[in-house]
Amino acid sequence: MLNMGMNRCKVLLCSPLDLSSGSGIARWTNHIKSYYMDRGSSSVDMSIYPMDRTTYVDESINFLKRVYWGIKDYYRIIKGVRIEVSKIRYDVVHIASSASISLIKDLILLCLLNRKRIKTIVHFHFGRIPELITANNWEWKLIHRVAKCADKIVVIDRLSYETLLKDGIDNVVLLSNPLSPQIANIIAESSDVPRNERSILFVGHVYKTKGVYELVEACSHIPDVYLKLIGKFNDSIKEELENIALKYKPNPWIEFAGNLPFDKVINEMLRCGVFVLPTYTEGFPNVILESMACACPIVTTHVGAIPEMLDVDNGDYCGKCIEPKQVNQLQDAIQEFLGNQEYAGMCGYNAQLRVNRCYSMPVIYRQLERLWLNVLS
Repeated sequence: MLNMGMNRCKVLLCSPLDLSSGSGIARWTNHIKSYYMDRGSSSVDMSIYPMDRTTYVDESINFLKRVYWGIKDYYRIIKGVRIEVSKIRYDVVHIASSASISLIKDLILLCLLNRKRIKTIVHFHFGRIPELITANNWEWKLIHRVAKCADKIVVIDRLSYETLLKDGIDNVVLLSNPLSPQIANIIAESSDVPRNERSILFVGHVYKTKGVYELVEACSHIPDVYLKLIGKFNDSIKEELENIALKYKPNPWIEFAGNLPFDKVINEMLRCGVFVLPTYTEGFPNVILESMACACPIVTTHVGAIPEMLDVDNGDYCGKCIEPKQVNQLQDAIQEFLGNQEYAGMCGYNAQLRVNRCYSMPVIYRQLERLWLNVLS
């Protein structure tokens, strides 16, 4: 458990912290932690309880095994938070939530913290709330229960915010993810790196739901491109994707780079011709912020907060959003950038301006600190 202060409003941030997991929430936590440690605060005293899983779970693992390992991890986390709040009197506990089965863990924590009269914030780091309210399934019922038990709910996209308000949940706050404060220095040190106009870059978990099968198929129909996939993968998915790739092009044109350090990921973004994230579902992906900061031409999907991030309602000036699972749309969007470098450069430039104006760490952190203080009033 990391303790980073001693006085004033005491906040316990319960969130994943281990970057080796590849978790977007862990990256968010580390950005907040780094900024707080570098700048400090005149009014908030923040500590972090790391809610990391001890087992790596992906889509290839049997569902019952995932549930079993999840229960073991969540029991350990709940026990650890209970011990932590019994040692130190916190004013606010801020819980980062990834939804699904972890909502049960969130609900148990809320019951525990409410009994101790500690103010609570649950931060939904996902963008599926509009879909879930339509489905009206068990996950939505848990979200609704969590929202009713917490003092404040944080969402990361406007559509989720408006959906909860319409459902009568009025303790909801909209808070975007911040751009990493470290990225400006990395970009400055690599400002003269030339782009490889025919290189395609993907960053994220190499899962089916990230759209990697559609990406490989789309790229297989585009001549003279090189596709690099950065992120955790398992051997079975790698083999399946390589078979798809070799079906259309005999020469190796796809690379599985695995997890890379943050500075190397940013350097790859600065070099790539097009950044692609064809995900099926998303919250507020850090990799979109980072690729915007690197002035990448971006092709992604119309899910979660991504359309807001790229401001697509005002035109395709910061990037292109397509529908998920649409190989032809994906291929056409990539080829549009590859075939028009002036347009690609304009979109990258506009994206870089927008991310620095709207999503810088000082802007977002001020909103976060204000949230912690306001929940006490």
